[in-house]
Amino acid sequence: MSFFLFRKRSKAPSLAPEQQEHRRQKIETLKAGRLAALALSFTNDLIEKYGPRLCGSEAAKQAAQQIKAAYEPFCDHSEAETVHIDTSFHSFPLQLALYLYPAILMLLLIGLPYLGLLLFLAYLWYAARTLYFYKPIGKLSKPNVEGVNVHAVLEPQGEIRHTLLFTSHHDSAPLFRYNKLDRISYAKKVALPILLFSLSGLFNAMHSITELLEGRLFAFSLPPLGMGIIGLLLLFATPLLLPLKNFYLQEGSPGAGDNLVSVAMTVQLARYFHWKKSCNAPLFHTRLVFCSFDGEESGLQGSKAWYEKHEEAMDGGLVLNFDAVYHADKLTFLERDINGTQMLSSRLARRCVQIAKDMGYEAVSESIPRLAGGTDAGRASLAGLEATTLTSVAWDDRTKPSVYHTTQDVVSAIDAKAVEMALSIAIRLVELVDSDRLWEVDEKQGKVEKDGESEEPKLVFTKLTHR
Repeated sequence: MSFFLFRKRSKAPSLAPEQQEHRRQKIETLKAGRLAALALSFTNDLIEKYGPRLCGSEAAKQAAQQIKAAYEPFCDHSEAETVHIDTSFHSFPLQLALYLYPAILMLLLIGLPYLGLLLFLAYLWYAARTLYFYKPIGKLSKPNVEGVNVHAVLEPQGEIRHTLLFTSHHDSAPLFRYNKLDRISYAKKVALPILLFSLSGLFNAMHSITELLEGRLFAFSLPPLGMGIIGLLLLFATPLLLPLKNFYLQEGSPGAGDNLVSVAMTVQLARYFHWKKSCNAPLFHTRLVFCSFDGEESGLQGSKAWYEKHEEAMDGGLVLNFDAVYHADKLTFLERDINGTQMLSSRLARRCVQIAKDMGYEAVSESIPRLAGGTDAGRASLAGLEATTLTSVAWDDRTKPSVYHTTQDVVSAIDAKAVEMALSIAIRLVELVDSDRLWEVDEKQGKVEKDGESEEPKLVFTKLTHR
């Protein structure tokens, strides 16, 4: 008779190196699950303590100091820097339209349509440069608040060969006064003013073309009677543009997904690699920099100032920016930023997609949609760094709630699985960079199934034993 407790157990066969790698990745994912829970808890704590954090506000400054304190136990050094921010970045162009509108119409009515057209086109150029390309005219941009940028650095054990930045922002967006879901109100308060302003330019253009064809463009000439009457009606409609003056409320979104959870993720990444270091498994050649910017919701001004100041020290670095992580099935790495006008690193974005798929996650790389704004990766790219943004927003999926920039942007709106996936990919990215294997894509790791699913590994044993 044999007793089970004393039976000698057969030794499990050793896995081939490929399966050891796959198993190790799964272990990292489990660790990321714990880090994701900590990130969501940190996010909730900061929102409960400070609430919405408009850029440059006292709440944003206090949150920045707590973020710095959260980095300190895990990093070799951390720093908070003051940054000057113009909070009227988005609102001033809209307010300017209110004052230019009657001037453009008056030029039409007194027979100077070409001047009205020039003024209209000059405004369009300024508005596009500011709101679409994020390149405001310096003399018109006047900082009116002081924000706080925070960064922390974890040094490697050996010589620094690589620098990898994980970036985010802690300020939250101001709320819109007008709700798109209330279509009638939105049409009256937003669509109608834009239509009226466009008509003022259109009528100046029509009259200018008529005068040009008749050879008396620069001669004093009143508009035709019909156009003059329409011009007067448009002029009397000036009060309808008043909603543009107060387009934004002085209240902010809670900003859990956009973008405090991303800040929390950078803190947990610092925690993880500090823990690895304490377990005698440090990074050997990769310096990690964790950043939380202010002023992202005001034209990316915080990150712009930070990269201008630290551009030389960060030369040659890679940047993975986190922004608006909500849905696990919408994982996206951006190849273009700032309304699709700024190139990011396509090869980094696509490599991150490959890393995600190797870990069993669905992911894509694409441009940010037009009129969707920009992320801090755009400023990193302008500073000459290879950068991409990891985001998971349902831009084109109406079945999912769009909570960013609203009062519903709370922790419960974030899928914990999305945070876990983002952390897992970030950890794997660091490991590949530190081992000088980021750009080494062999057949097995680089292979992507046509249906977008990563291939399941086959068990191959290096030896079999019988006992």
